[in-house]
Amino acid sequence: MAEDTPTSLCHLFVMVAPDAPERTALEEAGLRESFRREHPGQGTRNVCYCFDNAYLELLWVEDPTAVQSAAIRPTGLHLRADWRRSRASPFGVGLRRGPGDLPLPVWDFAPPYLPPGMTIPVAQASSDLRQPFVFLSPGATRPDQWTDGGAGQRQGAAQITEIGAVELTVTAPPDPGLVDLLMAAGIHLRQGHEAALRMRLTGDAGAIQLTLPDFRIAPVHLEQGRNRAG
Repeated sequence: MAEDTPTSLCHLFVMVAPDAPERTALEEAGLRESFRREHPGQGTRNVCYCFDNAYLELLWVEDPTAVQSAAIRPTGLHLRADWRRSRASPFGVGLRRGPGDLPLPVWDFAPPYLPPGMTIPVAQASSDLRQPFVFLSPGATRPDQWTDGGAGQRQGAAQITEIGAVELTVTAPPDPGLVDLLMAAGIHLRQGHEAALRMRLTGDAGAIQLTLPDFRIAPVHLEQGRNRAG
């Protein structure tokens, strides 16, 4: 992997029900939301949880018509939102923007909420909706370096600082290009019977594992935590 290839995680998203009732499980674990955002013209909204190095985004469809418009439909977000029936992956991986480009074929996504001329490079491999939606995020800095206050207090109240090891399960053979790219960012892609995202959240009080999309939370034991998320 070239040195100028984006290899750090900006954020992870998971498609959830409208207004993210699933956030209750996160709040019970001590996590606190950092910000919410609407995506005008895309038909989606989110609630986000910032950590020092990256953030977790719960994303849902607010406007079914907008999310299936000509500009947005190629993302497959409408099918990813309906993942229980469509069998699409409900997960997305945003890599932090840097000096280099994604080292695999991409298409340029131009959602209406971005400034004119700005696009989001999306891995063409993500056109197979069984793969995660992998893209180069517009953001270039970690939440602990944001100066606009959007990250809030991050997860200091829960004594959790970082998103650590991440494991994404897909229901089809993982795309080799995505495997290599995501591995460089500390995200392991593997095939399984059901789609799941496991991430280790680490901090002063130890570590917990969050499994999505069923939002199970459990302590991480030392033997679990050496090489993988769970």
